[in-house]
Amino acid sequence: MESRIRLGRIIGVLLLLQVIAGILLNFVFTAPLFGEPGFLINAAPNAVQIAQSVLIAVAMGLVSLAVASLLYPLFKTYSQPLALFYFALATAGFALTVAENISVMSMVSLSKAYTEAGGAQEAMYQGLRIVVRSTRNWTHYISLIVSGATLFTFYAAMFRFSLVPRLLAGFGLLACLSQMIAVSMPLFGHDVDFRLIAPLGIVEIALSLWLIVKGFRAAGEPARAS
Repeated sequence: MESRIRLGRIIGVLLLLQVIAGILLNFVFTAPLFGEPGFLINAAPNAVQIAQSVLIAVAMGLVSLAVASLLYPLFKTYSQPLALFYFALATAGFALTVAENISVMSMVSLSKAYTEAGGAQEAMYQGLRIVVRSTRNWTHYISLIVSGATLFTFYAAMFRFSLVPRLLAGFGLLACLSQMIAVSMPLFGHDVDFRLIAPLGIVEIALSLWLIVKGFRAAGEPARAS
């Protein structure tokens, strides 16, 4: 029982770390890429900050793999196929995170080349801007879909095995579905509805705090919602 509580607390800390890092990445470190007048002008003078964002993003991808590795033995005691599936999704998610951040550094490289060109060959750089930005964006959306599927599997295990209150795990499942719907919208020509993503952030924080305080339930412990 003590080992489960300790494992749950470790997972809770790692999940909370990811939430904090996600906020910093989206609203601080990568802000120059998406603010006016656009990455073609903004990325080069903020290259160090963007490079830091890439390292943080890859590190958080490794944290996701660490979470999956730590949980594999626990999930395996209930269902080996589910444990393998969860770990496979986490691995795919890490690969997509790496691919996305390679695209981010390509944006920086293009911005530097554009700056050095001093306005020459404007049409060529504008065309390349569309290609590089689209590559990053589509990789980003696919990465978010896989991330949502990974978290959905995580919450499904939490719910099925009663490792946390089922009310909390059930809310997590619904929040993951909402997130995947939101980030799939660009594939069909629609903008992301960020209101559909907010519930996942809320439940991630709630679960993290629960695990830090309570850890995972021991086998056979009754599943109460409080």
